[in-house]
Amino acid sequence: MDPYDVTIVGGGPVGLFSAAMAGMHGLRAKIIESLPQLGGQLRALYPEKRVFDVAGFASATAADLAERLKEQAMAYGPAVHLGETVLALEVLARGGFLLGTTGGSHLSRSVLIAAGLGAFSPRLLPAEGAERLQGRGVYYSAPSPATFQGQTVVVVGGGDTAVDWAREIAGHAARVVLVHRREQFRAHQGNLGEVRALGNVELRTPCEVVAVAGQSAVSAVRLRNLASGGEEEVAAQAVVSGLGFHAQLAALKEWGIAFHGNAIAVDPSTMQTNLPGVYAVGDIAAYPGRLKLLALGFGEAGLAVARIRSYVHPELSGSLPHSSALETLAGRTAVG
Repeated sequence: MDPYDVTIVGGGPVGLFSAAMAGMHGLRAKIIESLPQLGGQLRALYPEKRVFDVAGFASATAADLAERLKEQAMAYGPAVHLGETVLALEVLARGGFLLGTTGGSHLSRSVLIAAGLGAFSPRLLPAEGAERLQGRGVYYSAPSPATFQGQTVVVVGGGDTAVDWAREIAGHAARVVLVHRREQFRAHQGNLGEVRALGNVELRTPCEVVAVAGQSAVSAVRLRNLASGGEEEVAAQAVVSGLGFHAQLAALKEWGIAFHGNAIAVDPSTMQTNLPGVYAVGDIAAYPGRLKLLALGFGEAGLAVARIRSYVHPELSGSLPHSSALETLAGRTAVG
């Protein structure tokens, strides 16, 4: 197994930009992402939200920004492993690292952790039939709202994610039924007000989804009113769960990396952790004064990759190229 120069743990926006920077510097890079698609939280939770803190963009939807970052990174041909969670990190006596994942093992000369808040897994809808119909009308990451053109869609949840999805889907669906277990929503009241004003959105509270029916696809949803105990069946073609995701850091905390709370302590001048050759960037990184901004994460990615280049190829440590010279390195694997 030929080790990669750098393995990036996390395929969110900062991880994708890290992969692009690695490619620009001629490093062989691999991305390991726990979700089934690249883009991280931007794509999984808030695809239609607008992002305003990225240089060069007055604003962009989260999904569009994620797609552009993916396009930028993929131009340099990194290896990509989706639906894999990194569980273990072993420091090898001969140098480098062995990463054990839910899908196998990976050798790497260095590791860059860009895991955001941790590996994500959806909070599953506790309804009969939901697991069987996952991907066939039951969604935990909403696809493009245009997917639901003319359909009746049940959206579950009371937070910002569910309310935002209900609003965006309503622009395409014939009918949206927003189901929440409580009378009061946790979502921002302004966004909730917009949803209430839409003519094709119905709010069902305090209600829960108890069953999802259908053979090869969703055909109906059974709702239970938690106040009266009564049940009703709603004909529907899709169910979108906005119950959120579990962020898991337990595995990372077993690697011997120093943590500060739920984030990894790094040297802000290099983004290196207490383990030589292991770096962290983005919201998973902690140092005095750090802010949770995409713009800052992108800068950290550039700094970390420059240091990784010197770590992996010490003979190049005194010759970091200016950005105008990176074109000569792009797409070329560094010697090593």
